[in-house]
Amino acid sequence: MSYIIALVRFLDSEQPFPVECFRTDLAAHDQVVVRLGSGQLRYALIVAMKYLNWDCKGRIECKASESSEDHLGDIVLPYGTPINKGITTHAAFVSAAKSLGWIPLKPSQRTYRNALGSTNEKNTAYVLVRRNGIDIKIIENTFRESLRPYSLCQCSLSEGITVRHSLAHTSFNLFEGVLRFCKSFDVNELGLERYFVPVGSSDKRTEELKAMSIARKSQQREMQDIYDACSDGGGGPAYLGDGMWITSAGGIRDEGR
Repeated sequence: MSYIIALVRFLDSEQPFPVECFRTDLAAHDQVVVRLGSGQLRYALIVAMKYLNWDCKGRIECKASESSEDHLGDIVLPYGTPINKGITTHAAFVSAAKSLGWIPLKPSQRTYRNALGSTNEKNTAYVLVRRNGIDIKIIENTFRESLRPYSLCQCSLSEGITVRHSLAHTSFNLFEGVLRFCKSFDVNELGLERYFVPVGSSDKRTEELKAMSIARKSQQREMQDIYDACSDGGGGPAYLGDGMWITSAGGIRDEGR
């Protein structure tokens, strides 16, 4: 699973290919080395970078300029690939938040991978990390109790000021955005409302995939209508003529004349 997805183009293809990316210093038109699901290494050109949180088979190992070639012309990767730079994973985000002084807690719900908390002069804030997003909650300090590491965190969003962010289809790095919230909260900054506008989408599909899904469902409905018109209602294949039969699932069988 990769929050950042790079759409790359190989030399022998015009079709963009999605691959996982674990660095924030790459952009469109950068040349990179990609490892395919088969293990093969290939040079590629980045066409676009998107925040999709997809699970892809291929991944970017490094920039093309960071690699070399052996005497046979095979790509040689630098030590430590795939190269990771910036906050691109759940683990990197949690580590960065802890380095800011946020306390790791034990989530009360299995929905959450991690929970972190911090207390300022007036409130307590919780950052709740899901597989596909991050939730934030602020509640008023009633008893001024300090947070204890790995104590149970009540993750209900029914109290306090809350927001649910999704990783897919954000216009910026959500991990970095929530770290900015952590810093703003710690210094009692005013105007925290800007962090409570939901971003991203729970639907990871791109507009192209949504259009394909709509077209596929439309075709399925059309085939079902044809079957319903030709079937005797018994659930078996319906004869269309000229040796062609249509099944109850909308499939076509050609049994000849």
